[in-house]
Amino acid sequence: MPARLRLLDHRRRPATLALDTPRTILCAAALFGGFYALQSQDSNPADALEVLYVLPIAVLALRFGLLGGLAGAAAGIVLIAAGHSVTGVWDMSSLGNVCWATVLLLLGILPGRFVDRRRSLEADIARSFEESIDLLATADTNGRFTRVNRAWERTLGHSAETMCSRPFTEFVHPADLAATTVEHQAVVGGARDAVGFRNRYRAADGSYRWLEWSGHSAEIGGVVHAVARDVTTLHEAEEQLANHAQLLESEVAQRTHELEDSRTKALQRMALASEYRDGDTFHHTARVGQMSAQIGAHLCLGEQQVAILREAAPLHDVGKIGIPDSILLKPGKLTPQEYETMKTHAELGARLLDGSGSPVLQMATVIAESHHERWDGAGYPHGLAGELIPLPGRIVAVADVYDALINDRPYKRAWSIERAVAEIAAGAGGQFDPSVVKAFLEVQREAGVNIDHAVTSTAAQHSSNPPRTGRPGVRA
Repeated sequence: MPARLRLLDHRRRPATLALDTPRTILCAAALFGGFYALQSQDSNPADALEVLYVLPIAVLALRFGLLGGLAGAAAGIVLIAAGHSVTGVWDMSSLGNVCWATVLLLLGILPGRFVDRRRSLEADIARSFEESIDLLATADTNGRFTRVNRAWERTLGHSAETMCSRPFTEFVHPADLAATTVEHQAVVGGARDAVGFRNRYRAADGSYRWLEWSGHSAEIGGVVHAVARDVTTLHEAEEQLANHAQLLESEVAQRTHELEDSRTKALQRMALASEYRDGDTFHHTARVGQMSAQIGAHLCLGEQQVAILREAAPLHDVGKIGIPDSILLKPGKLTPQEYETMKTHAELGARLLDGSGSPVLQMATVIAESHHERWDGAGYPHGLAGELIPLPGRIVAVADVYDALINDRPYKRAWSIERAVAEIAAGAGGQFDPSVVKAFLEVQREAGVNIDHAVTSTAAQHSSNPPRTGRPGVRA
């Protein structure tokens, strides 16, 4: 009978005094006999040879549990009484005799109950081991299973005797043999535990099942305790997903692009709607995008960044869709309260644009929130200054104000190009980034604007009439 089955059979037997272990009983009898002989020849009542009876009592308790311990204690009490009767020494008090009997009974009960409890726990563990739906196994350092549970037979069709009769490598798929050997050696050597290791095991019908392992090496005994689970269905599903991953990725990317494109177009229409409400046409958003791209090119931005800037800049004022007509279309100067309401369009636009994976909408979010910040820190909504203002926002700030100045609005008449250019130039270092203004002036010079004449001819006017851009009553 295999060792595993013998162990289980032993655990099912009741712990009785059945003569199935004669050596244990003979050993206890010999000890009892020897101690009784010594006690019967001892005439000194002060000698306490009775204490030696603990040895046979312990032997019986550790072998047979509580029943064995009680039987041994009873035998010890009888032998002590017989010894006293033979020697004729009965000068011990009744209380002393009761104490000796009590001590011997405790010596039988305590280890006996411990043994019974231990056997009960072992039986529970063995039952859990056998009834587990996972494949549980113990393997030695030579690559053989020493114990497996019934789940192996349910999964692979091999009996426990078959699994333990040969090296487990004989059941492993040839393609997985090298990796399995390396993993087993690493676990046996204590280099690491096995976690999520997969290989294929041959079933009784010749097919292979994918198993996923977790295991570790025991500190004592040099064995490996392992748990495996049949993941054949899961592995096949993973392979199917892997085979379709590229197709799915392509479809998702295409769908994402379509969704982002649809969102971008919707936001562009919202931006156009806000411009129509502001008394202009869609040409303003297009012009701001074109001018921003030209400035970006003169600032040596990459070609791709310039292209993104051209698409993102027109969305700078999309937040105006949430500003009431009474403020947005007011022909005169805004009151301080109205101006505070108007300023909220920057953060509102950023919230409308935020959360997209599109590079265009990501840049548009930055632009919407920062294109009213000023180089000197007096802008809104966060009062950023200098290079803390994102570069796209600094660029669009110039392009937006310039286009607002040279075109009619409900609250003002269009300025001449020369006057508008001079206004932008005067704002360098205050409202605008000087490097962006420099790039803007280069764009204007290439367009044929006489920059020097424009700045000189309007210098006096600027000194007597400070620039109004970005202040209440002027809305870029």
